[in-house]
Amino acid sequence: MQKFIFFKKPIFYNFICSISLVIATYLDYLTGPEFSSILFYLTPIYFFSNTKYSTQKTILFHSVVAAIFWYYVETATKIYTNDLLAGWNALVRLTIFLSIGVLIFKLKARMQKLIQNNSLLEDLNKEKNIFIGIAAHDLKNPIGTIYSFSDLLISNFTPETEPETKEIVGYIKELSTNSLHILDNVLDVSKIESGIINIIKQEQDYIAFLKKNIFYNQLVANKKEIEIQFESEESTLIFAFDENHLSEVTNNLLTNAIKFSDKNSNIKVRITKNPLTILTEIIDNGKGIAAEEQSKLFNYFQKTSTLPTDGESSSGLGLAISKKIITQHEGTIGVKSELGKGSTFYFEIKI
Repeated sequence: MQKFIFFKKPIFYNFICSISLVIATYLDYLTGPEFSSILFYLTPIYFFSNTKYSTQKTILFHSVVAAIFWYYVETATKIYTNDLLAGWNALVRLTIFLSIGVLIFKLKARMQKLIQNNSLLEDLNKEKNIFIGIAAHDLKNPIGTIYSFSDLLISNFTPETEPETKEIVGYIKELSTNSLHILDNVLDVSKIESGIINIIKQEQDYIAFLKKNIFYNQLVANKKEIEIQFESEESTLIFAFDENHLSEVTNNLLTNAIKFSDKNSNIKVRITKNPLTILTEIIDNGKGIAAEEQSKLFNYFQKTSTLPTDGESSSGLGLAISKKIITQHEGTIGVKSELGKGSTFYFEIKI
């Protein structure tokens, strides 16, 4: 292996560049003054400047050598009435060679710096996700305990329990429920960003899967007297998908539709089968979303100026998580909305 060490030393690359310039000079001499030969000289300087062994001093050296060689060929193959003109041309060419060489050298250095910074940011992002995961897990236990105790207290209420006590305990349960939901979302974000999430696809009936999710969300929608309607020309659709993660997507979209819909309204879940994909649309008749806000919806912690219709809370994480999951299903997700005319959230995945 020792004999290959020479090929990894700066002297080897300087030697190759010098030989290349000699060959370029010879080609320039053969082609004569009629042929534009700048590329003969620029090519070795370009490749040498792009190697990790180049320095500004060596680039200057090779640029001077190239200008001298070109000057020699010019004076040998072309008659000048004034020697200063040949010298001026050589100086101009030296400036061109040196400028391009140094520019490439600095671009290379900047690219290396960007690569190092990206690597550092990736490491920091991994550490951040680990920290978030630990913090979220640590917080879930006490908040889960608060939820359990509040639920226990509510189940033991008697007719003699003061209304104020019922209201306060109800608030405690609601706030702890919302906090647990946010922590679950944060854990999902850290898992997805860390690449820990695994999509496990299994063949199953997509229609039955959606009807089950609609049934669960209908129980929530009943509080606002909202009816969730299902539309599909297919009675069954068998293909492979990850039920757990796709449930998270459909529940996020249905929950949002319920939050931003008025009481006594309808929500439609429409399925359209295409030759290679399945399109799922969740259509509501809510307040709609402003056009300038729609492009930011699928980013983390993004909320719109449109508020839920019954004071519900929102973390701004659900749609970002949904996008990650659909992307891992090799699909697309988006929204079509107009203020005052409701919204249609959709996702399309491969069969």
